Amino acid sequence: MVKSVEISRLEIEILRILSESAEPVGSRLLQRELEKRGFFISERTVRYHLQLLELKGLVAGHERSGRTITSQGLAELSRALVSQRVGFVITRFLSMACSVTYDYVADSGMVVANVSVVDKSFHDEILHIVDGLHATNLLLAPYIKVLEENEEYQNIVVPEGKIGLLTICDLTVDGVLIRSGIPLFFKYGGLVQVVNGKPLRFVDMISYEGTTISPLELFIRSNQTSVLKVIKTGSGVLPVGMREIVAEARERTHKIISTLKDRGWGGILALGILNEPVLGVPVSMDRFGLCMVGGLALAAALLEGGAKIETFASYCLVPIEEMKRI
Repeated sequence: MVKSVEISRLEIEILRILSESAEPVGSRLLQRELEKRGFFISERTVRYHLQLLELKGLVAGHERSGRTITSQGLAELSRALVSQRVGFVITRFLSMACSVTYDYVADSGMVVANVSVVDKSFHDEILHIVDGLHATNLLLAPYIKVLEENEEYQNIVVPEGKIGLLTICDLTVDGVLIRSGIPLFFKYGGLVQVVNGKPLRFVDMISYEGTTISPLELFIRSNQTSVLKVIKTGSGVLPVGMREIVAEARERTHKIISTLKDRGWGGILALGILNEPVLGVPVSMDRFGLCMVGGLALAAALLEGGAKIETFASYCLVPIEEMKRI
């Protein structure tokens, strides 16, 4: 039996790309393919990881023509994909949330960021939508970072003619709660119907357990939101995440959410009552529900407005000091 070796999510994706080609693949082509799958890294970084994979015996070099995956690499890829399919998203989300160091009193520390890449002609429209979300209390956090074309940041390389957007992911709020000693449980990502500014109910949802893709990312990519309509008319469908929190932590949760709101944060649609359904969804015994608008709401609105946009949920951790306050 071939012993399994430790490989990163990025290296798994490199192996996956190589496995899909019958011919050797070079680092430049790999970089382009990785961008399509949410990995914005330089060609030099790709070559570095290829060298690591070759040392592990998972890929083979073919001089200038590129690299191919080995039989050992195929076996390792198969094992990795099996582990990914079982609770991959919920495990990754919890890991990201636990890595948050943001101190909302000092307004400093690491936050989880979503990344979107869009044509630079939408720059002014982005600012307009951000203002609209902020005015309607649907913007999770009053921070954004814009990356110009060809700019590199946090292993993100913005293609020519594009701009990159970093918005704060709702996992940051989860991280703040967890750091405060509040245990929470990721339950659903879904779509919430809003009428005249009031959230009514979930109309669709996906459980975080057992899915291999972010539910909100899936709903947004399939054009099932109407964030722009909510901004303009007060009615529509929003991407929303639901958590459950134990009863004993409700007062502390309410205090933290209120403090964040006083500091310009928003996006909290519902803080449920113990043992009572929240937005039409039952909760477990001795828990209450917390529903937040996804940090991808800006990306959803841009997509609705006709932008060709690539969006990647909970992509990386960034210092909030390097983001611009709105």
